[in-house]
This record gives sequence, C-alpha cells and structure tokens, in this order.
Amino acid sequence: MEKLILSYKESLKEAKSIKKNASDRDKSLINGFIRDLQYAIEWMETGRQPGNKRGVERLAAYQRERPFDPLLMQRYFRSNAVIYPWDNYSKDNKVTSEERERIDDALSVLTAKEKEVYLMSRGHCLSYGQIANYLCISSSSVQTMIERAEKKIAKRRYDSLFCLSS
Repeated sequence: MEKLILSYKESLKEAKSIKKNASDRDKSLINGFIRDLQYAIEWMETGRQPGNKRGVERLAAYQRERPFDPLLMQRYFRSNAVIYPWDNYSKDNKVTSEERERIDDALSVLTAKEKEVYLMSRGHCLSYGQIANYLCISSSSVQTMIERAEKKIAKRRYDSLFCLSS
C-alpha cells in the first residue's frame, strides 16, 4: 500500500508541474486530475472516505454490523412458528438444522426478556417503538436490550467453538 501511495504522490507532483505550463483549457482538466489524486491519497492514508465526519467506530445504528444476517433470523423465527397449509413458504425460507443449532447456541446466552425483545426486533421486524408499546417499556430500554443482546451474541459467536463454523 505504501508503494501505491508513493506512486500516487509522484503522479500528483508531476500533474502540478505540468499544470504550470498548460493552457487554460488544459489547466481545468489537470485540476480535475489533481483533485482525484488528492482524494485517492487521502482515502488510502486515512482508511476512510474523505469528507466523512464519522469513522467506522462511530457508525450510525443502521450501519453497524449485525451478529446474524437479518434474513436468517427471520427464517429462523418463521421456522419456529406454526405452519399453516395456506402459507406459501418455500424450502429456502426454512433454516437448516445446522443453522438452527448455531442460532440456538448463540441465543442461549440471552436472558428471557432480551431474547423476547431480540426476536421481536429481528424476527418480526418490529420497530423499537412497537416493541416498547407491546411490552409497556420505553424505546430506549428496548434499544439498550437489543444492543446488549447483540454484544452477547457477538461474543458468544466469537468464543464458542460451536459457532465458529459460520
């Protein structure tokens, strides 16, 4: 990566030196080239997109990594529900026994309340406000429980030999 940054910086120096003797029309093209090089160099040096005010460690809640794929959680939740003859769930909407065991193992570290809130959020795709209304608690409590649950699940997936096969 260092060699790439050095080559970009050399190209930037060359572009700046060429710009001094260029015509007005060429200067505008070279300025665009210089801006692109500076943008790429900043991105490579900082490891984040230039102009972003937040680093990866401060992403918004909807941008953070989830311990489980949301679609997998929905399939898991549906596979635990009663299946009616009129439901048109195909085979790809069901979880495999291996996936079920991994999820059950990861969810085993949660308290009953955390598990209920987590499955309502990730299984039923309910908003924090809807969950708070159903359980007669505040939205911030729901958010806290889900954050705590996700940390526990992520730690369990990292520590457990059983969950390493993901």
